[in-house]
Order: sequence, then C-alpha cells, then structure tokens
Amino acid sequence: MRTSLIERFLRTGEETWDGAGSGRFTLAQLNDDEVYTGATKTALRTLFRLLADLLPAEAQEVPQVGLETIRASIGPMVKGLVERDWQEVALRELTARTFVLNFQGAKAAVDAELSTCFMGTAWQILWALFGDYGLKPEEINVECDGVSAGDFAHVRLSAYETKDPYSDVIVHESAHLLHYLKPEHYGLHVRRGQERFVDVEFCHRELFAFACEAYSRVVRHDKRKSRISFAEEMKERAFSFPRDRIEEVAALVLNAARARNGWRVIREATVIPRVRGRAREFSTYP
Repeated sequence: MRTSLIERFLRTGEETWDGAGSGRFTLAQLNDDEVYTGATKTALRTLFRLLADLLPAEAQEVPQVGLETIRASIGPMVKGLVERDWQEVALRELTARTFVLNFQGAKAAVDAELSTCFMGTAWQILWALFGDYGLKPEEINVECDGVSAGDFAHVRLSAYETKDPYSDVIVHESAHLLHYLKPEHYGLHVRRGQERFVDVEFCHRELFAFACEAYSRVVRHDKRKSRISFAEEMKERAFSFPRDRIEEVAALVLNAARARNGWRVIREATVIPRVRGRAREFSTYP
C-alpha cells in the first residue's frame, strides 16, 4: 500500500478510496483496508509507548480503577432503570466495559477498543489520557469528559477526579451503554417492542445520561428532605455540566428527587413511548 495514504490517515484520520460510498470495493481495496488497519494499530501503540515515557513514574504506577468501584457507582442506576431479570447481566456488562483513563486504565481501554472494528475511539482515549498531562498537540481537541461509542465507556481522569458534587462521569458514560447494548446478545428473554436495556429516545440520550449522573449523587442522601434540598441547589452548585443543559437537567433531577421512585421519573421522561401493555417490574429505589 502506498506510504502517502498511510501518512495522510495518521495525520488527518481521513481514509479515502477510489469509489468510496459506492458500496462496491475491489479485492485490492479490501486488502488495502487490512493494511491500513494494521498500520494504524501499530502507529497508535507505538505513540502510546513513546508518550508514556514522558509521564511521571508515579502516574504510570497508579493501578487501574477497580471493578468494585465502578460497580458501586452504577449499581443504583442499573437497579432503578433495568428490568429485574436483566439487572445482574446489565451490571456485569457495564462494569466490565467501563474504564477510567488513568495510565493503566487507558492501556486496557485501548486494547479493548482495538479488539473491535473501529479505531477512532482508541485515538480519543490516547489524547484524553495524555491531554490531562499536557502532552496533546494544540490542534487536537478533546473537550469531552468521557467517550461511549457503543461497546465500551471511557471516563477521562480529570472528570473522574472533579470536585463537582453532582458529577459522576462513570455513571454518565455507563448510562449511554444502557441504550447501546442489547439484552438478546446475552441470551436474555426480550419482550416484544424493547431492543436495548433501556430504549432511550435518540434526542434525549444526553439528557438521560446527565440526569442519571446527577441523580446517582442525589440518592446518596438518606432522607427525602435532604435529597430534595440537594437537588434544588444543583443549578447553582453544579459547575461541570454544560450551561446550555443545566436548567433542563436540574429540573428533571429535582422532579426525580421529589418522587417516590426517581429513576422511574427519569426513565419516563427519556425513553421511547410504547404501546400500552402489561406493566414491567422494576426495583423501587429512591
């Protein structure tokens, strides 16, 4: 394969074939794609190692955030939103598929993403990690606190360590997995009309994730009065949420805090409307 094509891809991320978009590819083009894939994976791993050498030794030695920590963060959300007979599988899968991007976590996350057919997320992980240490080129923008592209969820270290009392980006990114992953892929019985663990409206996916994130902090307060008081202060005290979304998110979180089952409030505000039928069974979490 021509070196110029590989170089262009590594610099710009653009992969251009003659006849691209036609749906018709020659054997030579398919072979080129295989070479592309191998070259970019090698380049990414090499760059990761080179940049790792520039990190402080203590940053490289910090262990990956443990599964028990992730499970504890997302447990209330899963139990509040997912059907009873799916909960244990959902909790297992979300826990295993969520990574916090310290050095060790990012290494594992890159390996996980490179096991799929898509490499764009692996590059985002690389720059999310090294950007937190000032090792990212200025022309590369990494403005997000996390990445969830379908199979895995990734939380930027700086977002994980935020002091915002309403923020839990582990919950936010794992919430996206709930509307990506399909129960039938894990051998679960799927009721007619439901495809994902939580079938969230496309236009409400960010509202869903932000509300889950903040409400997971609300339910840490034992008393209903303290939950409501904490939720009422969100609009003024939450500083890591997008300012153009804060009113909408805070209003939904407050409604959830006032309700007997707040997770149901979030679910009903964001899922795809369904034809009326037999009620589904959910845990009654606050």
